[in-house]
Amino acid sequence: MSTRRQFLAGAAVVAGASVIKAVPAYAWDFTMDKGIIYTEDQTGMWKGKQKLHVPIIDTKDMDVVITTPHPMSEEHYIVRHTIVAEDGEVVHARTFSWKDDPVSKAVLKKKGKYIATSFCNLHDLWTKEFTL
Repeated sequence: MSTRRQFLAGAAVVAGASVIKAVPAYAWDFTMDKGIIYTEDQTGMWKGKQKLHVPIIDTKDMDVVITTPHPMSEEHYIVRHTIVAEDGEVVHARTFSWKDDPVSKAVLKKKGKYIATSFCNLHDLWTKEFTL
């Protein structure tokens, strides 16, 4: 049986498209309430970890830069960033090694609502919504 962390690590690799698109709105609320996905306001068991894990979003026109202000070490690092459109389409993804700087850049094709994700190998999946 996989551990919770192994499950979440695998889920982060495929975060978005088929998972989010197929999940009804109430299920998204359930994951937020039960501490499966974390935000700046909903930190669950990781209270105090939000400043280093919530993705910071900078936009200019259609350009988006995601930064996670997280120290990177072989034992503890940001694994992946994704941007998921409101319809569930993954429009950007970047996977990091512990040697990388957790910054990713994307040029989006349309205006709308998006969710940026930042996945930490120790502190799970963190999200931030933004609109272009």
